[in-house]
Amino acid sequence: MTKTEPNIEKIYEENLRFWDEAWQRVAKPHKELPKLPYIHEITRKLKKFRVKRVLDLGCGSGWLSVFMSKYGFEVTGVDTSRSAIALGTAWAGEDNANVALLAGDLLNLPFGDGSFDAVICNSVLEHFRLDQAKIIFNKVHKILTTGGFFFGCFDQVGSGKGEYFELLDHTHVYTDEMRKGMMLRNYSDQELKELLANFDLLSFDKNNYGSRLVWAKKR
Repeated sequence: MTKTEPNIEKIYEENLRFWDEAWQRVAKPHKELPKLPYIHEITRKLKKFRVKRVLDLGCGSGWLSVFMSKYGFEVTGVDTSRSAIALGTAWAGEDNANVALLAGDLLNLPFGDGSFDAVICNSVLEHFRLDQAKIIFNKVHKILTTGGFFFGCFDQVGSGKGEYFELLDHTHVYTDEMRKGMMLRNYSDQELKELLANFDLLSFDKNNYGSRLVWAKKR
């Protein structure tokens, strides 16, 4: 029997709804930064590369945007969840952080060509199908200046507990009560390198948690 694909547009809408409803349950910004050693590496390298304008792709409640703004970067954060953006905007106001946080679909980024010197994507791509990831990376390439930089943290996911069904590209769509509607996909090293085919890879490393930390430069 041939395996058929379900309504992927509806599945994606449910994925977006999952994230917005999850953020709606958060009453106020959680200002304690995660203990991630590579976060300080991001600011060090961006300073070394003389980056000014940074896009935080899939910024959530904006913790990374606020953090980078304190190092003098002009930071724009974008996330699909309006609830997350509201939390981040409140945080930025309380901390007098110079950041612009926008709600928008990452598949239709509202930025012109050459808008940013660097794009940061921290544990976000895992919630998109492979074909969607290609769309996102094509747009990232366009909105970066020539010679602009990309940093991504890509997690090893998809083997944890939970009930789900699988799309043809092996994206998991969760059906259990806690994560109903959430999409989760584990990208292989080769897939990530193919997605970055229009970039020069500067480094491709794994940390102690199995996440891939990738630096690349636009050709």
